[in-house]
Amino acid sequence: MNYLYYKDKKGNFGDDLNPWLWPKLIEKEKEIDKHFVGIGTVLFENNSLFTGFKNEQKIVFGSGVRPSYSQLSFDETWDIRFLRGPMSASFLDGKYKYITDAAYALRQLPDFDKFQSTPKKHEISFIPYFQSLSYLNWKQICADLNINYISPHAELGIDHILTEIASSKLIITEAMHGAIIADIFRIPWHRIVFSTPHNEGGMVSEFKWNDWMQSVGLKNIDVSQVKLYRKPFLHNWIKSISNGMINAEFYLRNVGKSDMINTISSIKNYYLSSDTIVSEVDEKIHDELKLIR
Repeated sequence: MNYLYYKDKKGNFGDDLNPWLWPKLIEKEKEIDKHFVGIGTVLFENNSLFTGFKNEQKIVFGSGVRPSYSQLSFDETWDIRFLRGPMSASFLDGKYKYITDAAYALRQLPDFDKFQSTPKKHEISFIPYFQSLSYLNWKQICADLNINYISPHAELGIDHILTEIASSKLIITEAMHGAIIADIFRIPWHRIVFSTPHNEGGMVSEFKWNDWMQSVGLKNIDVSQVKLYRKPFLHNWIKSISNGMINAEFYLRNVGKSDMINTISSIKNYYLSSDTIVSEVDEKIHDELKLIR
């Protein structure tokens, strides 16, 4: 099986779950000459990820649609087992069913209880979006707030980041799969919006979050938004009004840091899907995995 997923040069734990998870759940001794599309918002027209595999068989297992202005269609080489959520299904005219994000297959691991029963050592952990890392000093912000920082690059491996999430009582996250994995481990979470409207585009970011949340019955949640001070325009403006005396880079980082600390400090509401829905998801994904093995 060839796993097709987005690969960031420095790593992004949500995407990098793919090569870690699927070999553990799909029997290795059974050679399956197909391409497997699992975790990720990768379904959109002309995605270069699928270049070279146009005439080869591809299984879609819980992936999400990335909305665009181009119509998305599939030919006979695509085997759509299920999609991430109702919005992905609607975007494809209701032709395919949805369950939820493919990462919920983590709950099918033989040693899943090992992760879920990890002793809690962090009151709160924070996970930024992987493309937000260059904007602020997240380690320092978390240290100032006395909360645990979890890097989305997962430099110490997927086992480590799963253990860090599992050992937290609460999760604050800008990364969607931070919330998803927290939900999988039954840990209440809160979403922050910072750089994703700029890096992903507001339409894509809100679509994928709502696609997932609706799939597990979550709606009307509070989201904390922190303004991203984009550099080129503000840099020139600050330089002009201060006659070049203020270091705009230093100023913007400090304003962003202050805003982020104030926002995180004020968070009160955390969310979790119901145990009943997660049990239903478990049954459906279990059945889907049996058909692949």
